[in-house]
Amino acid sequence: MSTTETVPVPALASPEKSIIRSFFDDISPRYDLVNDVLSLRLDGRWRKQALKKILDGTETRLLDLGTGTGKFLETFLKHKPWQTAVGLDFSSRMLEKARGLLPDAADFVSGDFHVLPFQNESFDLIISSFALRSVKDMPAFCSEVYRILQPSGKAAFLCLTRPHRRLFRALYYPYLNFYLPVLGKILSGHRQAYEFLSQSIQHFQEPAKTVGWLKRVGFESIRLYSFTFGAATLFVAKK
Repeated sequence: MSTTETVPVPALASPEKSIIRSFFDDISPRYDLVNDVLSLRLDGRWRKQALKKILDGTETRLLDLGTGTGKFLETFLKHKPWQTAVGLDFSSRMLEKARGLLPDAADFVSGDFHVLPFQNESFDLIISSFALRSVKDMPAFCSEVYRILQPSGKAAFLCLTRPHRRLFRALYYPYLNFYLPVLGKILSGHRQAYEFLSQSIQHFQEPAKTVGWLKRVGFESIRLYSFTFGAATLFVAKK
């Protein structure tokens, strides 16, 4: 008998963008600490693993979507010099943290996932970590990413996903339902934000559906990399 299976995922009634923005504004002061604790310090490892899968050494113009406090962008900036490096987020307080982490190392822009404020073919590498679950219109998002990506450029998305093996699901879902929101509240003082994050992970579309949206807008070469038994998945799509 197979030890893996795909579980149907019901749609999540996502809050309005203004409410999601307020969640991230509120938890920004201790966001990195809480992520470190809640992920058992795996988030930093996943970012480093993702960098090794993404870079081929020829990239010069980098955009980080949903940059948050700038941790994923920092990983790439430390690895090599860039002609252009930009972080975009819709949370002003998250951007303040990112600017503090990376002063003068990158440009930071306040913007919406769904209408990106960049010209066509502006970047040869677009990255994002743990942000796709906040996208409300996936077709519009994928189209915008494709539009601003240079020919032969790459888009890479590191996402929190769900293990398929029964043993790991048995441990993972109690973690999402109880441990994450309770400890998130203790560390950040904002349980509602971490309840939203918990629900967004549980209801995020299966990787195959994300691949389908990427193909639909024109991406041809798409590779998936699974980290920690499927708790995180990296999508690398080439234009």
